[in-house]
Amino acid sequence: MRLRTRLLPLALLLLAACSSDGDETPDAGTGVVEDLCNSRDEALTNADCELKPGTPVERFLALTGDVKAGDEDWYSVRIPASANARTLVHVTGTYLASSTPVNLSVTVQEKDKNTALVAKSDQHGSGAPKPVDIVLPYGTPDTQLVIVVRDAPLNPARPAFDARNPYRLTVELIENPDTNEPNDVTPTPIALAAQGAVQVGTAKGHLATDGDVDRFSFPLTAGKIAYVRLTAPDQGFAPNYRLSYELLRPNGTDKESEGNVLPKVHPGVLATARKVKLAGTWVLVVKGYRGNNEPVPAGDLRQPYEVEVRVVDEADPRDQSGDNDAYARAFSRSLVGSPGTSTTFDGRLGYVSDRDWFALQLPAYAKPSLLRYKLVEVPTTTRFDPLPLPLGQLADRQVLVFTTVSTSVTAEQRATCTNDPAVCPRDTREHPDAPALVQTYCNKAEAVLCLQSLREESDPARFAGLSNFQGVLPVPAHAGTATYHFVVQDDGNNWADDRDYRLEVSWEDEDAEEVAAYSGGVEQVRAKTLGDVGTGNLPVGNATFEAKGQLTYGHGRLRGNDRATGLGVRGPTDYDAVPSDTDTFEYQLPSRSAPEDAAWLVQWDVDNLPDGGTPHGLALDLTFCDGNSTDGGVGTCTPVTTTSTGGALTLAYNPTAMRAWHTSASAPLSSYQALYQLEKTASTTRVTVAPYACSCLERRFIKGGTLKVAVSATERTDYKAVGYTLRTGYGDYPRGYTAADGGSPTSCPAPTQDGGTWVGGCQFTRQ
Repeated sequence: MRLRTRLLPLALLLLAACSSDGDETPDAGTGVVEDLCNSRDEALTNADCELKPGTPVERFLALTGDVKAGDEDWYSVRIPASANARTLVHVTGTYLASSTPVNLSVTVQEKDKNTALVAKSDQHGSGAPKPVDIVLPYGTPDTQLVIVVRDAPLNPARPAFDARNPYRLTVELIENPDTNEPNDVTPTPIALAAQGAVQVGTAKGHLATDGDVDRFSFPLTAGKIAYVRLTAPDQGFAPNYRLSYELLRPNGTDKESEGNVLPKVHPGVLATARKVKLAGTWVLVVKGYRGNNEPVPAGDLRQPYEVEVRVVDEADPRDQSGDNDAYARAFSRSLVGSPGTSTTFDGRLGYVSDRDWFALQLPAYAKPSLLRYKLVEVPTTTRFDPLPLPLGQLADRQVLVFTTVSTSVTAEQRATCTNDPAVCPRDTREHPDAPALVQTYCNKAEAVLCLQSLREESDPARFAGLSNFQGVLPVPAHAGTATYHFVVQDDGNNWADDRDYRLEVSWEDEDAEEVAAYSGGVEQVRAKTLGDVGTGNLPVGNATFEAKGQLTYGHGRLRGNDRATGLGVRGPTDYDAVPSDTDTFEYQLPSRSAPEDAAWLVQWDVDNLPDGGTPHGLALDLTFCDGNSTDGGVGTCTPVTTTSTGGALTLAYNPTAMRAWHTSASAPLSSYQALYQLEKTASTTRVTVAPYACSCLERRFIKGGTLKVAVSATERTDYKAVGYTLRTGYGDYPRGYTAADGGSPTSCPAPTQDGGTWVGGCQFTRQ
């Protein structure tokens, strides 16, 4: 074959030789250009215009006699008699230069039609040119296709030719690597074969051409669970398309499920698990994802995909005949008698949209009690993998606990649930989004529900084995049956696995001291008298100096009040409607003569768990009464904040060396010490306020006569019922401590007398 050449005029050749890429319109001169392949007729009859498969040609889009029209090159490619439904025509056009004014356009037509089978162009603008790649299925044997190459200008002022850089055009005739083609309309059957108790079928395919659609079919039986997985193995590159699927019910049009790979994510993995409600032949449609206003997805000869279908029996007994997916169909159990009983609920989230509702009924009980729950995973031989999650997203299982405000869904009942905390409590201190959470479930269509507790799956590195999926709810005294609904689901109900779980629920008596402190359904302050230790230390086991209790329900405090990084078993989105349990003790302070300042000794023990662990720490919120300030009556006083920042003073264990109130701000860091001492015994974890803290009671608070200590849990790791002991008393002041360098004992600041008035001394509460 004689390669076609184009004879350019001398002026144009000289200009092309000295011009740079992307030159503006060169002077075409007045010479004659031998410009072949300029029409359909030439493409079909001139041997110079026939493209040979696998043999690239390099040509110019240069000037023609009509400069405004721009150059067009027409070629033909012969389709052999052996072509069939899997024959593909692969056309690649590209500029090898780093810059060209031409926006290369390639159009493929049938030999006797003007309409394009496919047309693509490289609109690279001022950037580097990119290849134009076309893969076209064309199985008509013994015929010809026409390929037109031209510029596709967006800017009329931009040159429509390039006399310096040739383009390269290549055509290939290949066989579609997808052996199932053609299955764009008629599905390829997937045969299911038994593997033990599971029916399994597989298939492979390619989305090799633009807009390619592959269909597969398989029979399903009602009541089964169908797990369908679609994967695109990693080939080391991002394919030309985003893999997507549709799962169609037996009527062939209604979608049971659909999904697509997220942008910039590869390899693609998509899966769903669905409860089969309609028996018959189901269809899986595999294609490239096309969003709104997006072009037809390009094909990719390099990227295969794989389909796996697994059909399994329903293993959740609650879903085998009917289901417990809704409030009205909750699986119910009743506890009888009095606290001290328990039960379990078993289930699994076995298919998308599966959720498990359970109802627990408690008989009438005249005293406050506790409802304890914990969700645990049960070792299970799984039949399919958990559904994949988007890149970076964690699993999002949930346990929610509700009480029912009303089954009569009216605007009035919804408003009462939303706005009346006596009917539906909410605590914004525990969760900033509490009002929105409450309103969401007050407005449920099934019933007017009050959300009492929420646990949500979070970072498994922090909460291994769903360790935060536990809680304790206070149950008020109730004259009739009290019903609590538990829901186990995933957020959005778009995820499933094939593993069992067990929800353990127990009804227990409240701590006896808690019950004794209740009056009218409200926990009361417990009166105590602060004992005198003189010059000694706090005695252990002496009831005069000890207050005891249990902190049963609620999350407990977080160090630094940081929900995202706080320690313990509280996830960042966990919620309890009732504030965490707090025991408040009111101490009567001694009457002392001047100087009134007194040393204040503080220590607390928390019982260990059976395995020796610590279930939680303690935080002591202090409220003093300022005896120098009155509010209009003899012997009355005004509670005050006790720090220089205006906040409450809280004592809580911190191992860090810190500056005590009596240490100068200019003192070297080496002089700082820990304000708390931690001692772990076989039965308790003990914290003592260190001598360096110089904890003491100021003369103004001694005059006020009252100290309130609110005891709450910190960094809760477990909800087992354990006791604590708060040990506190007063003694002679000042006391001493040993300096950080181990030198001689140092005294806390002593009171001084100024003109007969005692001043200075203790300022512990002003730090």
